[in-house]
Amino acid sequence: MATNHASKWTPEDKIRIVLESINTKISTADLCRKYNVSPNAIYDCKEKFISAARYEIVFGSISSYVAALEYSFIVGLVLLGANLLIYRASAKKVRGEGVIDRRLA
Repeated sequence: MATNHASKWTPEDKIRIVLESINTKISTADLCRKYNVSPNAIYDCKEKFISAARYEIVFGSISSYVAALEYSFIVGLVLLGANLLIYRASAKKVRGEGVIDRRLA
């Protein structure tokens, strides 16, 4: 949550500050002064924290969410490949390619 690129805050520090902002009546401005951070840093960490909690509740864990995304991606690739094969087969049929001439067989 530091304002420079090299963060001096550990993930545990960020979680502690976010929980303090959620569980207390301390304003964001007061937290910024207390920890010497920008309001955007607190808002960003708070949004990431809430998003991670949302995924945890919905999917049971972040890894389950990632696995669901990977599965969807793989299914999408398989369907895309199947559609490409169907398209190629129908294009060959229109052009007369790949059709066995029964007189030669």
